[in-house]
Amino acid sequence: MRLFYLKRISILFLICGTLFLFGNNIFSLSDPDEVFYSLTAKEMAAKNEWMTPLIFGQPQFEKPPLTYWLIEKAFKTWGESPFTARLFPAVFACLGVMAVYCLGLMGFKDERKAFLSAVVLATSAFFAGMGKTVFTDMIFSVFILCAFTMFVLAYTDRKRRMIGFIGFYIFCALATLTKTPLGFVIPQIAVILFLLYQRQINFLRNGWVPTGILLYFIIALPWYVYMYDLYGQTFIHEFFYNDHWRRFLEAEHHGNDHWFFYPMTMIAGLFPWSLFLLAAWVDLFKRLKSSVTVIDYLSLSWIVAVLLVFQMAHSKLASYILPLFPALALMTGNFLGNSLSQIQQRKKIQNLLIASFSILAVFGIVVMAGHKAYHHYISSQLPMYFLSGSLIALAGVGITLAFKERFQVALYVLALSLCPIFLTAFMIRTDVEGYVSSYEASAYIPPRSLGVMTVLTSKANARGIRYYTGQEVAVVDYSGKPFFSPHPVPILDTTNKILSILESQRLTFGVIRKIAYQDILKNCSNHYRVALLGIVGYDYIVRIEALKHP
Repeated sequence: MRLFYLKRISILFLICGTLFLFGNNIFSLSDPDEVFYSLTAKEMAAKNEWMTPLIFGQPQFEKPPLTYWLIEKAFKTWGESPFTARLFPAVFACLGVMAVYCLGLMGFKDERKAFLSAVVLATSAFFAGMGKTVFTDMIFSVFILCAFTMFVLAYTDRKRRMIGFIGFYIFCALATLTKTPLGFVIPQIAVILFLLYQRQINFLRNGWVPTGILLYFIIALPWYVYMYDLYGQTFIHEFFYNDHWRRFLEAEHHGNDHWFFYPMTMIAGLFPWSLFLLAAWVDLFKRLKSSVTVIDYLSLSWIVAVLLVFQMAHSKLASYILPLFPALALMTGNFLGNSLSQIQQRKKIQNLLIASFSILAVFGIVVMAGHKAYHHYISSQLPMYFLSGSLIALAGVGITLAFKERFQVALYVLALSLCPIFLTAFMIRTDVEGYVSSYEASAYIPPRSLGVMTVLTSKANARGIRYYTGQEVAVVDYSGKPFFSPHPVPILDTTNKILSILESQRLTFGVIRKIAYQDILKNCSNHYRVALLGIVGYDYIVRIEALKHP
C-alpha cells in the first residue's frame, strides 16, 4: 500500500514540476503586477530592508512582507531572474496540490478520490497559470488550504487535535503576513459554517483554540504594530482604507463589477474540468439530505466563506477567489471518484467526457480562426497549427476512449490539455513578449549605473522600466488618473508637464504610447531632436535631445 501511495505522490510531483516550474525563465516578468512584487523585493534587498516594503524608493503598504521576503531570499541565493522571482509561487503551487491530496485522504478515506482531486487542481487552467506568475495570491491561498488541512486533522483525529489546532492558527497567521487579515477571517467563517452545518459548534470550545489564537497574534500582529509605530495614520489609511475598504466600495476594474464575474471565473478557471464541476455541484445538492461527507460540508463552507468576503466588494479580480479553487477540486474529485465506482453513473461520466473533449476540439478550431483575425500579433502560423492540431488530436483520443468506456484513462488524457497550451505560449514568446513585458523596451534605456535620468513611460510600463533599468520614471497619462494604490511618481497629463521634465535634463528617453509620441513630436520638435528608436508591442521608444541654440 505504501508503494502505491508513493507511486501516486511521484506522479503528482512530476505533474507539478512540469506545469509549475518548467519554462519559468522563458518569459520576462510581465507588467504591471509581476514587476511590482519583484521590484519591491529588489529595492528592499538593495537597502537591506526587511520590514518596510519599498517601491520607487519609498514605502508602499499594498501587501505585508512575507512574499517579498521569499522573493528577496531567492534573488540573494540564486540570483535575479524571472525563474527565481517565480520560484516560490511555483513551489507553493506544488505544496497546494500535495495538501489537497493529504486533505482528500483524511476527508474521503479514499485514495483514488484524493488523487483525482489533486490532479484536477494541478491541471486546472487558472491554478496552473497562477502557479507560474509572481503574485501573492498563490502563497496566500496555499496557506489557507494548509489551515483547512490542519483543521480537518484536528476534527478527524482526536490524538492529533493539538497539532491540528496549533497548525490551523499558524497557517492563518502566515496567510495574514502574506496578503491581508482575511487570512484569518476566511478560515474562521468557513470553520464556523462547517460546524454549524454539522451541529457541532461546541467543537471550538477545545482548550487548544485560545492557545492557537494567541499564537496567531504573536506571529501576525508584530509587523502591523511595527508599521503603525513607524508610519502611524499613513499606514492605516493606505493599508486598511485604500487597499482594502476602498476596494470594497469602488471598482478598480469596472468591467469586472458584475454578480456573475466570480461564478464564471470558477467555471472557466477549472478548465478542462468545467463540465465536471457543474455536474459535481448538481450531484452535491442532490446529496445534501442523504450522503454528504465531511469534505462536502467543508468544501461548501469554504466556497461560501470566500464568496461572502469578495462577492459584495466592487473591486473584483479573478485572483481574489483563488483560495476556493482547492475546494472546487475536492468537489470535482469526489464526483469523479463516485462516478468511476458506481455503475449507474457510467453513462453520465461518458457524456461529460465526450462533451468536454468536443469543447476541446471546438477550441482547437477557434484557435485557427482567431489566428487569421489577429495574425499581425504572431509572425508564424506553425505554433497555431501545433496548438490546434494538438487539441483536436487529444479530443479525438479522448472521445475514442470514452466510447470504449475506458473512463479513467480518458480523464488522464483530459488532464493533458494544458500541455499544448503552455508549449504554444513558449513558441510564440518572441511575438508576444513585447506586449506583456517592459524587458525588450528597457534595452533601449541606459541603466542607472551610466547616469541618473528620468524616463518618460506609460502607466503600464512604469514599474517594469524602473525594475529593469533602475532609473527614475515619470508617467505620461493624459487622463491624469493616479495609480489606484498611490505611487511616488509624477503623472504628466499635459504637454507643459512633459516639457518641464525635458527642460530638466539634456537627454531624455521615453517608453510611451503612440498618442504621447505624436504629441511630443508635434509640440517639442522646434527645441528638441526627437528620434524614434523602435516600436515594441504598444510602446514607442524615443530619444529626446535638446537642440543647441546659437
